[in-house]
Amino acid sequence: MQWMDLLRGVAVILVVILHAASIPTSTGSGIREWILTNRYLEPFRMPLLMFLSGMLLPRSLAKPLPQYLWGKYAAIVWPAAVWMVLYGVFVYRNGPFELSYWITGDYLWFLLALIICYALAALLQKLPFLLVSAAMMAAVVLVEVPSGLPHKTLYYGAFFFLGAWACRHMDRWLRAPWMLVVAMAVVAAVFSHQGREDLALRMGTWQAAGISLLGLGVILWLAPRLPRGGVSRFLEWTGRSSIVVYVAHFPILVVIHRALARMEVAPIWHVGITTVLGLALTLLMVWLRPWTTWLYVYPRQKQVATRLKERAARQKSAPAASPTPGATPDVGR
Repeated sequence: MQWMDLLRGVAVILVVILHAASIPTSTGSGIREWILTNRYLEPFRMPLLMFLSGMLLPRSLAKPLPQYLWGKYAAIVWPAAVWMVLYGVFVYRNGPFELSYWITGDYLWFLLALIICYALAALLQKLPFLLVSAAMMAAVVLVEVPSGLPHKTLYYGAFFFLGAWACRHMDRWLRAPWMLVVAMAVVAAVFSHQGREDLALRMGTWQAAGISLLGLGVILWLAPRLPRGGVSRFLEWTGRSSIVVYVAHFPILVVIHRALARMEVAPIWHVGITTVLGLALTLLMVWLRPWTTWLYVYPRQKQVATRLKERAARQKSAPAASPTPGATPDVGR
């Protein structure tokens, strides 16, 4: 489903744009209009990324447990650890020596939340994913969950498991009448506008979750209908390397911000240059991925995955290859 790559590309680019505007605010050089524009997108950006990741969960869980765990380690745990160290040493500078840095995940909190969700999925795979999603959302709303990673994991994790449940129903949703989708889009836009000044309408509440669901429904209905062209192929290319964009963009933005801060650039130029140059350099990292794969996936990942797959195949065929002496083969089965 190429539209999933397209949506993932859009979402991670919006993350870059968000952080390009939010980093300078710590020194007072951000611009309010840019920040408010980003707030329109907040109810949809991270829920969409989590939802799309969840849609691929059933296919991952269909693999034997060792293959499942290895795949998540190689593609998520490894880049999270590598970039936590790189960012902590070269940008944050003291990060690797601070326990809070590792517990919160800093800008890589999304990967840590995703790791926790995949671990929970392995433990709770016998339960209905819709029930798990509802339980996580209820915990956020009804229980005083500590802020930071625990709160984000429960809230956005609810969208992860919702995506795992919804993947089986996408064909039915894509046949929904366009009038219903237009009505949902209008309601989502109105509440998104109201949420510019109200965090409760953007994250962590029933209301925010409802707004996000309306927006996600519209996005998922519309995406497969978009015509393919140069822009969509570019976004799909970006989406296929969304891990590169996510882990690489923030250190790049921080370095650009520090350079512009020393130059005392006007706020509008500060944010504009940070956004454009940050996007360009981040996409350059995507282009360089074939020569820097160890930054984003465990080295020799495919070889290990192949061995695990072969081992699972041998274990599966072992009983048939070694029948009990004297037993009559069950040819009917």
